[in-house]
Amino acid sequence: MTTPFVHRWARLAAHRGPLCLGVAPSHKWLRAWDLSPDLTGARAYCRIVLDAAGDRIGAVKVQTPFFERLGPAGLELLREFTDAAHDRGMLVLADAKRGDADDTMADLAATFLGPDSVLRADAVSAAAFMGFGTLAPLLRHAHRTGTAVFVLVRTSNHGATEAQTAVLPDGRTVAQHLADAVVAANDGYGDAGPAAAVVGARAPESTDLLGRLRDAVVEVPGLGRADRDPDEVVGPCGLLRPGRAMLTVTTGVLRHGPDPAALRRSLSAWQAEVAAEVPV
Repeated sequence: MTTPFVHRWARLAAHRGPLCLGVAPSHKWLRAWDLSPDLTGARAYCRIVLDAAGDRIGAVKVQTPFFERLGPAGLELLREFTDAAHDRGMLVLADAKRGDADDTMADLAATFLGPDSVLRADAVSAAAFMGFGTLAPLLRHAHRTGTAVFVLVRTSNHGATEAQTAVLPDGRTVAQHLADAVVAANDGYGDAGPAAAVVGARAPESTDLLGRLRDAVVEVPGLGRADRDPDEVVGPCGLLRPGRAMLTVTTGVLRHGPDPAALRRSLSAWQAEVAAEVPV
């Protein structure tokens, strides 16, 4: 039987820590690393990231549009990167943030999720703007393949507050409703449900949402951002069950590139910082 994503992540987090590295071969980062903003530069970027990560971390979160913009060759590079990350024992979260009707989401699952899919990712992020029920094909596929669907519950971008903290007729915010829907989607699976969550809220909102999501895997972005104190990001993760938090750092590490040694030192520093506070 295929091992559920939640168990695979818990095992990795126990051995390598809860840190997840954001992978973003954007124009911004390619220029910052003195690489060409094309396929050649993106390929070099991927080699550097993999060299720096080695077998130190449990997961990478890949911003898929930065590969998709390069066309078919970019998608091939994304698959190569995913395979190379797997060879190093890492899980791959494809941060695609897709959301559509049920039939479209079924094909999205075949594109992203599992070893028989096009891109072979272990998880994909998805938006439930068209209704949480539209994620059902993704969730069923994730359960069958031991992968996960990371539902956007509360994102960390500056424009998110207006929509995601809007209050529904039942008194819950949109984010609270989505958090509760993730929990409900995992009912019946014991501790092995396929629904996960993305929560980039600030305290005290983060405390409420992570408390609701205690048993789910939760990806928490924001480490290393200039507008976020690390303690603010890490602290509420103590509300989650051990092995459920996935803390993503992107800028806080990438700014030390393209030197792999400097990237490794930064990764080690962040691992040490979160290890003392996040239960694994």
